[in-house]
Amino acid sequence: MSVPQTGSPDVVPAHPHVVAAGGVRWRDSLRTRMVLWSSVINAGLLLLTALAFYLGARALIVQNARAEADSLARQTVRSLEATLESVQVSGRTLAASATGVGAQPANLRSLLVASLAGDPDIAGAMIIIEPGLLPGDADGFTWYIRRDGARLVEQSVADLGYDYKVMPWYQRTVSAAGPWWGEPYANAATAGEFFATYNLPLRPPGAAADAPAVGMVSLDVPLERLAALVGGLNGAGLRPMLFSPEGLAVVHPDPEVQMRRSAAELVGQPGGEDLAPLAAAIATRTAASFESRDADGEVLGTVVMPVADSAWTFALATSDQHFLHRLDRVALAVALASLLALLVALWLARRYSGAIAAPIEQLTDSAHHFSEGDFDYPLPYVERGDEVGVMARAFDAARGSIKEQMHEIGVMAGARQKLESELSIARDIQQSMLPAGRAFDTGHMHVEAHALLEPASEVGGDFYQFSELEPGVLWFAIGDVSDKGIPAALFMARTLTVLEQQARRHGSPEKILAAASVRLAENNETCMFATVLCGRLDVASGRLRLASAGHEPPLLLQADGSAALLAVPAGSPLGFEPSDEFPLYEGALAAGATLLGYTDGVTEAFDPEHRAYGSERLLRVLRAGDNAEAACQRVLEDVRRHAGQAPQSDDITILAISRRRDD
Repeated sequence: MSVPQTGSPDVVPAHPHVVAAGGVRWRDSLRTRMVLWSSVINAGLLLLTALAFYLGARALIVQNARAEADSLARQTVRSLEATLESVQVSGRTLAASATGVGAQPANLRSLLVASLAGDPDIAGAMIIIEPGLLPGDADGFTWYIRRDGARLVEQSVADLGYDYKVMPWYQRTVSAAGPWWGEPYANAATAGEFFATYNLPLRPPGAAADAPAVGMVSLDVPLERLAALVGGLNGAGLRPMLFSPEGLAVVHPDPEVQMRRSAAELVGQPGGEDLAPLAAAIATRTAASFESRDADGEVLGTVVMPVADSAWTFALATSDQHFLHRLDRVALAVALASLLALLVALWLARRYSGAIAAPIEQLTDSAHHFSEGDFDYPLPYVERGDEVGVMARAFDAARGSIKEQMHEIGVMAGARQKLESELSIARDIQQSMLPAGRAFDTGHMHVEAHALLEPASEVGGDFYQFSELEPGVLWFAIGDVSDKGIPAALFMARTLTVLEQQARRHGSPEKILAAASVRLAENNETCMFATVLCGRLDVASGRLRLASAGHEPPLLLQADGSAALLAVPAGSPLGFEPSDEFPLYEGALAAGATLLGYTDGVTEAFDPEHRAYGSERLLRVLRAGDNAEAACQRVLEDVRRHAGQAPQSDDITILAISRRRDD
């Protein structure tokens, strides 16, 4: 392109900085556009890259934080399980011993003292035995011992100021089949300290689980001890929670909730709908994980875990914002540094792009001629040693490669045309191997046999055959070869030939298949196989014998229009290995009935929504009075309607045999 130079009589610049070198205004120059677009693209790529890294880092940090929280939750649950299981073992031991030492108060008191001494997690222990329920015990036993620092405080249950028999916890325990954990409580007997109680019913030694209880045993665990196991997780974005068997928040980061509200009550508060999974997990004693938002809108990831079979539940919430705060600060610093680097890159690109623009323009002109087929147009800068020379030599190599490829494309087009011609001839040869529809008459009976085959490609693996091997007897077969294309067509031809040979030697379908399985398994290095339905029909009597080598069950249309699939037992497909296990099915093709065989290309024809044609639709499509040709045509048209614009995925083959009385 020729442009006036600065200072020529044809150009009078309005300002010395308006026109760039070469006589082109700076805003129209290739250099400016290169710098502008490269800057926009680089800025966009930088932004997308930074955003991708930022989002990836956020996701990774949140994932790691929640994985760490899950690990911490499991460790805490194991600690809680160890503590509660220790108490439960002590409770079971105390309950077993209390009914085994007799009704001696001294012995029972010793058991209480031993339980306290043996397990530091137990702060109090109680035994209640109702009077007169143990042999030789008319007074019963009620005694409670708790720790008070280094000393033990003991008193009778009667001294606690209530009738234990009417207390809900006693009635629940003596009527329960097993132990249970009570809700936290505090009273004068516990010196105002909150305890959780493990309660066990007492039954005589050897008594059944549903036998009446004679009393109960309870062990008190200070909530302070349980809270200490989970309290160490406070801070660092973690919010531990411990819930009692009834869902009370025993440990909670909000003091207004702790020991005051249950999980169900938290869900019922405004904005508490996100905590519904927590309440559900506590109610069902199952683990769960979910996301929620606190009152400040902060996203929390919470994991909920049941504490073994104790009915206690531990939950640990992690604050995403706590872990992402430092990332946000780093991201801001990186964004500012990237902006500065982008400005520097813009200045450098503007400075050095002029030396690149002119050679690129000339190379572009050469490329334009190449695109129009002028491959002999001069190509400059081939001898340069810089990147422009590399580009020019690449164009030169591409020009030669395109010439070679165009020649190869021409050769391949000829070869493809030859292959398509050969495939068309192979299709014609394959179709010529299949018989046309025909009729058979014996006495007053008229039998018609008709078939249709539509391969999914030029050649296929489906086949059918029918012939009158002896007077009044119709032999027929329909099959489907594994795979498609030329290998399937070759194996189909071999299978069809073998079946016809064996049909001339053996009169019964099961023997034909047995003999064919031996021949087709020989030298079958490709491991191809074929499913086959083989049959024999006596035209006069209508006697029908069938045998199947793994093929689809045939359909029988009665004269009254009812249709059903015949339960023909199937042997193994032909080609795997020799077999003689092809069960024979015997039946009859009544006058006015039609037998329909088909391949899986019918039932597995898919519509654009990938829904299969199926056997149910096949059973509904046939009509009473359809002869063999009408039945084949009706099924094929219905399959096409079902498939619509969807491509044919497999060969479609339909074989029909109708029998009627000749009026």
